[in-house]
Amino acid sequence: MDAKKRKKLMLMDHHQLVRFHVVPTRNVMVTQEKRWRNRIEVRCSHWPPLKMWVSSVLNSRTFKGFMIFLICLNMLVLMVSTEIMGKKGNTYVKITWIIEVIIWIIFNIFTMEILLHWFVSFQRYWKNPWNIFDFTVTFISCIPPLLYPFEVNRTKLQLIQFSRVLRGLKLFPRVRQVRVLIMAIAKALKAMAFILLLLAFLFYVFAVSGIFFFESYTHSDRMDLTYNMYFMDMPNSLVTIFILFTMDHWYALLQDLWKVPEINKVISGIFICLWLLIGAFIFRNLFVAIMVTNFQNIRSDLSEEVRQIETQTQADKFKMEIMEKRFSQIRTAMDKDITFRERFTMDPALIQTADSPDSTQDEKFPGTLDWETYIHKNLPGLYAADEDEQVLWPRDSLFCYFQLLEKLQHNLEERKQLQHYMVLALSNLEDK
Repeated sequence: MDAKKRKKLMLMDHHQLVRFHVVPTRNVMVTQEKRWRNRIEVRCSHWPPLKMWVSSVLNSRTFKGFMIFLICLNMLVLMVSTEIMGKKGNTYVKITWIIEVIIWIIFNIFTMEILLHWFVSFQRYWKNPWNIFDFTVTFISCIPPLLYPFEVNRTKLQLIQFSRVLRGLKLFPRVRQVRVLIMAIAKALKAMAFILLLLAFLFYVFAVSGIFFFESYTHSDRMDLTYNMYFMDMPNSLVTIFILFTMDHWYALLQDLWKVPEINKVISGIFICLWLLIGAFIFRNLFVAIMVTNFQNIRSDLSEEVRQIETQTQADKFKMEIMEKRFSQIRTAMDKDITFRERFTMDPALIQTADSPDSTQDEKFPGTLDWETYIHKNLPGLYAADEDEQVLWPRDSLFCYFQLLEKLQHNLEERKQLQHYMVLALSNLEDK
């Protein structure tokens, strides 16, 4: 690099990011299970560790489906208990006891699942926000029995019923589509922070303005007014502004305002229409646009992550099949070779024929006819696994990288010159 250009660039901001593309050579989809499998103590042991086995059970589709079934069963049982609550009779008492037993069994299974997650990795469990949400929902259901351990009253029963209903929220972390919706809402709320602040300010302005503009309407003596309490004080005025924000019976409110002679129809009409324009049309559509945009972004990110996981899984499976096929072919060839040598030990001509280079590779390694077809079938997955990714480096780090490359080039040139001098020296020695 030219010294003047380098000095000019170095005088600029060194912390700017320089964008370029590289081909990644690392495996980005490294899970905890893969780390466990690659450990020497695991690879050399006869049986896998207990933590590894528990983790595989917790992450299996069967166990996840079983937990979803328990959550749905808990919701169904609570619905039945709500229907028979307060009814008397031996049949209803037996059903109530059966329901209580089922609910406690389900709760114990939920608690056992959390304990198993803690056994696998206590620290890694708390790093996942969905695990914290699941633990909070499970812990809330334990609070009412602890608050009233020996007392049975209506408040305790209501709290217990409410806490059991909250267990249905455990379904959210286990369904991918629900997680996408919740993440989209949370991300949209972060993006709409200043918009919500502006909307709250407009709520306040229109609520206070409504109290002053429609004071005569609030204190009117007419008996046929329906909404005269809507602008009586600040809480009622805020509720009225929210009702108008949802475009609910705004025209009926406007007609009721016009019944009072002291109310200016132009001012009241402009007030209602202006708030409908600002709140109901602009802000509502803005909220919908932000929600849809964030939903699409999160969905595309999750789809890309799932695609990478599937591609990596397919590539790993392909590599394992290649290794197993090569191992089986080599083992088959060695077995055939050993059997051939044991059977024809006394015939050196056959041994020479077997060891001759004329024996084709297809005879030792059968099944190579469809090898190219198998490679072409799995080639798109390997291409997808090696896609270019975008990397951002600080400007000063990139300059240091270029300087090192320049030094390397100079060293290569010096090495080439030294080799040339060495060749000349050796040729002179041979001439002498």
